[in-house]
Amino acid sequence: MNAYLPEITPYFDHPTVMIVCDDEEIASIWAHSLRKRHILAILSSTVLELDGQSMTELPDLVIVDINSPKLDGIDICRQIRIETNAPILLFTPRNNETHILEAYQTGVDECVTKPISPALFLAKVNSWLRRSRSASAISPKRLEVGDFRLDTTHRQVMIKQSTIVKLTNLEFRLLYFFMVNPSWILESDTIVEWVWGYAGEGDSVLLKNVVYRLRRKIEPDTGQPRYIITEAGLGYRFLVT
Repeated sequence: MNAYLPEITPYFDHPTVMIVCDDEEIASIWAHSLRKRHILAILSSTVLELDGQSMTELPDLVIVDINSPKLDGIDICRQIRIETNAPILLFTPRNNETHILEAYQTGVDECVTKPISPALFLAKVNSWLRRSRSASAISPKRLEVGDFRLDTTHRQVMIKQSTIVKLTNLEFRLLYFFMVNPSWILESDTIVEWVWGYAGEGDSVLLKNVVYRLRRKIEPDTGQPRYIITEAGLGYRFLVT
């Protein structure tokens, strides 16, 4: 049986991008580039200026670009993740695996090594906006499988009719894909294709990281998973009870 690939409905209103950047000149350049393409850009120099703005403005994407050594970009992403489930892009000059893995475990959806060209910046923004906006347009509004009730409007899942867990964009897409394909072995390439988009921008390493994050949120014991089962050399299977 082939995996079910959910249909995505288009969106027509202007998307919103929140830019958290401590360099006013860089932030202005990014914002101007986005606004020329009818993308609403909200600027903040530090996370302290947000004051819950990311919740009230409901951004479709958050970009974090911190240049001062006195500020920790990962810590800022951690605080933002508490407020919103929107995808987070962290721009970083450090191409260090430990640093990048820490960022992903914090809830960052993609680390982008600087410098980055304007063309690549726009390509990444457009790619993530497609995923972010399409994720909220998935039907039905609620999906129930086994112990899980997935709320696609608020990107959260209720487990065993008691615990409510908020999900990031990638965690939400992954769990949704698992829930519409219960009990079937899903090859890693197939999962990557749907979760990261049809351009195939994800890879098996990123998939393992998102699986790890999702297991931490929904599994009683991550050392002995009950729901997300690894099928060696193939991919994953989502077991329902």
